[in-house]
Parts: sequence; C-alpha cells; structure tokens
Amino acid sequence: MNNIAGSAYLSGGQQKEPIQMDKETQFKRFFQFTSLVTDVFPQRGARVLDITLRNLLGNILVYKAVERRARKQFAKAEKIKSVLVAADLNIGDAIIAQGAVAALREILPDARLDCAIKKSARDLIEGNPKITNLYPVYEGAPYPKESDIDRLTEIAESHDYDLVVNFSPMVDDKIFGKKSVVNYAMMAAELVRNEGKKGEVINNVVYRSYDFIKEIFRDYVTAGPGEDFKGAEVFLSDEALVAARNFLASNDITADDPIVLFNPDASAKFTRMPFDFQLSVLRKLSGMHCSIMLGAGHVEKLIEHELLFSLSPEHRKNITIIPPSTRLDVYTALIDLSDVFISGDTGPLHLAAARKYSRRTGESLRNKTAVLSVFGGTPSHIYGYDSNAPGFIASNQDAPSKCFVAESNCRNITCINKMAKTCKEVRCFRKLDPLDVALEASSHLEASGKIINKERMRILVK
Repeated sequence: MNNIAGSAYLSGGQQKEPIQMDKETQFKRFFQFTSLVTDVFPQRGARVLDITLRNLLGNILVYKAVERRARKQFAKAEKIKSVLVAADLNIGDAIIAQGAVAALREILPDARLDCAIKKSARDLIEGNPKITNLYPVYEGAPYPKESDIDRLTEIAESHDYDLVVNFSPMVDDKIFGKKSVVNYAMMAAELVRNEGKKGEVINNVVYRSYDFIKEIFRDYVTAGPGEDFKGAEVFLSDEALVAARNFLASNDITADDPIVLFNPDASAKFTRMPFDFQLSVLRKLSGMHCSIMLGAGHVEKLIEHELLFSLSPEHRKNITIIPPSTRLDVYTALIDLSDVFISGDTGPLHLAAARKYSRRTGESLRNKTAVLSVFGGTPSHIYGYDSNAPGFIASNQDAPSKCFVAESNCRNITCINKMAKTCKEVRCFRKLDPLDVALEASSHLEASGKIINKERMRILVK
C-alpha cells in the first residue's frame, strides 16, 4: 500500500466519473508539500506532520464512525456470497493483500473470493487455494493507467459482488458502481494511529490487512478463530523451481553452499540502501567464503554491475549476478534456495518474508531463509519483519528475521509513500553500520552449520 491519505471510506451507488487524474494531482501535490515541509524544517516539520495526520486520519472517533457504517450495511445482508479484493498497484501490494484474502476465507469459507492484482505478480499468487478467480489487471504504478481502471470496472460490472474491498487509494470507490465497498482508508487510519504506539502493538501492513477484515466482520458472522496468522503466502510453479535450481547449477553453486541473496535495488531512492553502504556489506560478506547472488537493478539500472566492478577481483570472485531478465517467480524460488536474504524496503522483501508453496502439490517449500532488511525513509514497524523486536511480526519463514533501522530526523508517517516524496536531499540512512548486517548474516550461516570460520570476526571487522 503506497499511500495512506484518502477520502471515502465506504461508498456505493454512483456513476463512473472522470476523476482519476484529479485524484492523482491531489496526491502529488500533497506529498510534494510534505516533502517541502521537511526539506525546510526537518525535525520540527516531521513532528508537525505526524501529529497532524494522527489527529486527522488516526482519529479514533472517525474510525469508529466509519466502522459502524460498515457493520450496519453488512447487517442488512442475509449472506455475503461473493467478494472482490482489489489490491493496490505494486507487486508488494499484491502480497500484502493476501492477509485480507486469508481473513475473508476464514470468515466466508463458501463464498466466491476474487482478487485483482498487479499483472506481473500473477506467477506468485496464482494457485492460492483461497482465491476463486485471480485477475492480474494492473500495469501502472504508482498511479493506475486508464486501461487498469477500465478493466477493474469491467470486472466489477460483470459479476454480482456483494462486497468489494478496495486497497488502492488511487482507485476511486465510484468505479465499482452500486456495490458495497470497504475502502483501504479504514485500515490506514489504524496504521497511522498505531505508529504513535511503536513497540506496543503489531503494525505490520500484512498483519493489519488480515486484522482489519476480522474487525469489520466481527459482529456479522460467527467464525472460529482459525490458526494464528503468520503472514503472506506465495505459490511457485514447477517450471520456476526447476529454473532456479538450474541457475545455481550453471554457476557452480550447490545446496550445501552457504548462499546469500543480496537485493541492491528499491523502488525509490528513499528506500534504496546507499551505494557505499552496500559496497561495504558486500566486501564483508565476500570474506565469509559464501556464494553471493546479486540481484539486478530494475529502477536503478545496472547498479549490480557498478557494485561488482567497484569491488576488488578477490572480493567479487564468489559473486554471481542474477540477470534482470529473470522472471519474478524464478527470483522468488532463488530466495527460497538461499540461506540469507538482504534488502532495503521494497517488493522483494515481502516475497522473501512470505511462506512459499508448490503450486502443483500445495506442499511447503524450503522456507529457511533468514530475512534481513535495512530501513531508511519508510516506517519499519509497518513494512518490516523482525523475530525479536517488539511491535514486529517475524517473517513467515523457519529462520530469523531482523530489521536494521537508520536514524533520520525527518522521517514521518508521510514517508510511507516513498514513490511520491520529492525531498531534495536523502537524509534517510544515517548511522547505519554495515558490520551489523554482515555479522547477522554470518551468525545465521554459522548457526545453520554452513560456515565454520574461526577467522570470521577478524575478516568482518576489517
């Protein structure tokens, strides 16, 4: 979910209007303004934005009023037989929406449950047994294309949905016509409010997408509590799994090798780990005699080659670049074959944290990847995974997860929309130590029995 500001919480029964461009312009201007505020007054501006948005979007009275409206409308229906979940526009958002899908399937075990997602996320969500029909629709990001809106409207008009759950702030509820719509802003209000209680409550966006559905339906249906929610799930084809194993074999990497997958890119400069920081981490990792797979840059193109050739021949000899042409499902399978995954806040982080299953058999895959994430601009409690820190959920893996959070005197709740921010200076990654990340990776590799290196500490501290 890229944005948290919005207007309608619950809607229905209006004609489609040409409103998307106005909505896009409003969002751009809002986040340009918030960026200007912290450019001029970094610390004070951030504090004012946090207080203001918590009092507006996070207002408990507003939240309860909207919640009552939603429940009152649901109470009029004898039974909800068909639901559409419209995810937000990015790949990571498709993963995040699976929390809501899981909750809806628990509550409505016999309902038709359809899901609209980013087109490029199809190979990750297809095969989810909780979903009746999957619609890979979106091509635009961070704002939808006109064709995205047309296709979503067509889906809504061609099916008699009793309920639509709209997770995208850039998709107006009015396009769903007369259908009852629960808007993402209800969940956003809780995310904003919880940010003022850091460490006291779990505020992870995947967890919240599950929990807010449970809250809305609390008085509408009687359902068992189900299993404790542990996170999102993705489903991989046999073709993707074979392609990933073949990639390792063609680069002389075996399953017995200690493997680190390092993702250098992110969707915005405010979440992309600084180049020098990445370079230092890679130097330290290369001294551990592990196989390092280096992801390709899709936003910051060729960053993988810049990193590789900034290293000495000795440091880069165990590094293999994953080509940018690699399909997303194959990349996800490579994550599953790795012992450690390192990344900033971006879509692949949610892929790494998700539980991975075989699409054909439904069986759990390896799921033993330690997930290490480095946070700059965005709120780590909302997007991060940590096995031990208060207020976080662990990744959905049989391995530890850990967040490394930089110091930033201007970070505020509006930084959640890293794609729309226009700050002149990136002040998001202060006081990060690459040694901390490398030591955490090394500790996990040693705990898994894949590295026994008495010289580890000496090499890493260099």
